[in-house]
Amino acid sequence: MPARHHPNLLASLCRPWWGMAPMSTAVSMLLSLLAAALPHPAEAATVRCTDTIAAEAQVLNNGFGFNPSNTRHVLTGLHSGNVGRLQLARTHVAVGSQEKKGVPAVTDQVVYFSEGRDFVAANRRTGCEYWRQSADKRSTALVGGNAVRSSAIYHLPAHNGRKALVMGGDFYGTFYALDAQTGQLVWKAFLGTDTSRHFITGSPVVHQGTMFVPVATKEVITTVLDVLSACCSSHGMLQALDPYTGKIKWTYHTTANAVYDAKLGFKGPNGVSLWGTPTIDAARNAVVIGTAQNLSPPTTANSDAVISLDMSTGKVRWVFQATAKDTWNAACLMPKGLDGHCAVPGGKDLDFGAPPILATLPDGTQAIVAGSKNGVVYSLNPDTGALNWQQRLGVGSTLGGIHWGMAIDRQRVYAAVTDLWVNKLARLNVSNLIAAPGTLGADIHEEVGARPGIYALDLRTGERVWERHDTHESDGVRYNSMYSAALSVTNDVLFAGSLNGIVRALSTQDGQELWRADTAVATLDVHGVPGQGGSIDSAGPVPAGTDLYVNSGYKSFGGKNAYQAGEGNTLFVFRLP
Repeated sequence: MPARHHPNLLASLCRPWWGMAPMSTAVSMLLSLLAAALPHPAEAATVRCTDTIAAEAQVLNNGFGFNPSNTRHVLTGLHSGNVGRLQLARTHVAVGSQEKKGVPAVTDQVVYFSEGRDFVAANRRTGCEYWRQSADKRSTALVGGNAVRSSAIYHLPAHNGRKALVMGGDFYGTFYALDAQTGQLVWKAFLGTDTSRHFITGSPVVHQGTMFVPVATKEVITTVLDVLSACCSSHGMLQALDPYTGKIKWTYHTTANAVYDAKLGFKGPNGVSLWGTPTIDAARNAVVIGTAQNLSPPTTANSDAVISLDMSTGKVRWVFQATAKDTWNAACLMPKGLDGHCAVPGGKDLDFGAPPILATLPDGTQAIVAGSKNGVVYSLNPDTGALNWQQRLGVGSTLGGIHWGMAIDRQRVYAAVTDLWVNKLARLNVSNLIAAPGTLGADIHEEVGARPGIYALDLRTGERVWERHDTHESDGVRYNSMYSAALSVTNDVLFAGSLNGIVRALSTQDGQELWRADTAVATLDVHGVPGQGGSIDSAGPVPAGTDLYVNSGYKSFGGKNAYQAGEGNTLFVFRLP
């Protein structure tokens, strides 16, 4: 580890000591110049690896859903008998970032993760860095700068003479494929059709030579800035492409192209973003997706839905719509007179953000299990989309209901419920331009009848097996702890991270706590860089081998408050001793 610079110590040397005459001006200037020349902790020298990345490294965990079925279940060395011994091994700080996103891909040698605009490859054991590659530098006023936005870094192992690749998408819709050994760019391509609105936030998945990438639209938020045009013109899509070249094989458009309807006063159809990772149903040659709401009228039959597509052509096999006629965009949060892009009555933003799961039941049959922001878990027939069962857990809201992802094992499905309303205009820097200061981005509250917590359901019937409802203290008041991030399960342990920064290991049998750690703390990483933890959202805890990886820090929908620990920029690595 490099020597750490302490600017306060050097500054003290330039000041007179008590009872002593001031040092000479020349010496003072020399020490000041020396202090300026030495690296600041946030610019500390990176610890470089001296070995090289093996081409055939074993993959321990990969992708947002950990596997093509999106079960968020992975075999590791962690179990109820030893998880209580997890200790903090190290941290990695994303310098200059206010959020830490993206599920890392982990091999037995390397952990691949994102930091702001950068893709990073680090040694799994020591944290030394092999390489770092940046996404395009781009920024838009009021919307913000570019970042590797993808929910996961995806690792494609070497195969049949092909190089191993590391892949992910960014906030402006560009997808990157990098050489996993060197970090060199293999190809990149814009995967949408609207360069100002499309972006990639869901993780890709690869099956038998085809990669499936979900595309979403920022217009759900940025429509509030498009004051000179009617809402809304863009929609989501699924791109099927060659992972080695980026060549498009087919595209599934979630709606037709929008046209202006003078009677309605809106453009449409639109919206129906794909936020989550596609699910591979190999037995049926299908790829299954979850969709978002329409942004304005007219509504469509495939919004807020689970859809099965033919994997070879993109043709629709079946559609299950959970919430009909849900038209919502951020203009619905604007003050009266500035909310013209919101349909009346507006919807409630109750999409499927969590990836659908292909579950194998104890009797060997299969089901598609999906959780919606409306607070309901659904089990569907994978052949027809017919409903097997449904179980309401929460009342639903803008952050769920069920937000980022569930997990399953062979017996149960595990779901986290928030039932927390936030003002999503916090995503934009508009509070000083419209309305009174503090009225935008500051609002957060539990929905009426909220039932936040973690739930275990019987995979066959949907019946509740157990549930837990944690609380925490803020300024002397007890609040419900909210779980928006995706859950994960390994062996008989369920991992969950809360918006107030606590990561927990729970028994899958009864939900009892086995271990916990607070990540909303100041950190100093393996390179000597100071950082800060905060809210745990999005990716959630990621077990791999005998490690647990936890991104801490999230500010997209509000800063620190009674429910959220707020911004942060740290990847925590916990490990068995």
